[in-house]
Amino acid sequence: MNDLHQKLTVQRLSAVIIAFFVLAAVSVLAVYLADPTIYTKVLMLESTTADRYPLPGTLFITVLIVGVLRHWRWLFWLLLVANSFSILEVPATILQLNGVIPNPYPVWYSLYRMSIAVIQVGIAIWMIRIYYQYGVWGMGRKKHEAQRSNSGM
Repeated sequence: MNDLHQKLTVQRLSAVIIAFFVLAAVSVLAVYLADPTIYTKVLMLESTTADRYPLPGTLFITVLIVGVLRHWRWLFWLLLVANSFSILEVPATILQLNGVIPNPYPVWYSLYRMSIAVIQVGIAIWMIRIYYQYGVWGMGRKKHEAQRSNSGM
């Protein structure tokens, strides 16, 4: 990495994404404990009283955190696409709340999902800015990419 600003950018991006994942895991637990029927509807599962925490989701979030720490390139692109497309949650929630399309969830949960989508879009915009300035994960560009961007291609 070339300069201090670039290193700080990489550290901040990683910290924000990891914090988002940790909050997502806590959120999954909180929503699951508040209303487990939401997850049984979404995942089409049968709920049992012994099944009190969605373990597979937590394991998936753990793998994502490891990928952020190790700066996996494919994960950068996956997160960028997933966070970018979360903007579609906003009009979908508005349509659900206005009764245009059916809303199988409580209003509080729909608004909660929409607010998370707005945060995800903010992260995606930040990731795009970092990519254009410093490359994937802010780790710098390869020589041929830097030459191509300098020559105006």
